[in-house]
Amino acid sequence: MTTKLEGFQNRQKDVGWGYAIAHVVPFVGLYYAITRRTVTPLLFAFLGNLAIGFAYGFIVAIINPTYDEKKLENSATLIGLVTAPILAKKGIEKARKYGKEKIDSN
Repeated sequence: MTTKLEGFQNRQKDVGWGYAIAHVVPFVGLYYAITRRTVTPLLFAFLGNLAIGFAYGFIVAIINPTYDEKKLENSATLIGLVTAPILAKKGIEKARKYGKEKIDSN
């Protein structure tokens, strides 16, 4: 288990899109949360995709109530795969900023 300071320092290494894109792979988000001691990217990706999925389904249901559910499921999956890395990246950036503040205050 990493200490808080090690977690803050590990967050500063995450400047690219590697871990953000990897959040679509099962359990990478949990690994990131444990080694960086933050659940922010995981929550951003999960809750953001949940909100986007509900909004997408609601909008499609309003526009076309007879839309095929299988097509809706496939398109929602594609949207989730595209948005998860973007949302995770936003969460990583927020966690890095918080970690930098904590490192600087010590």
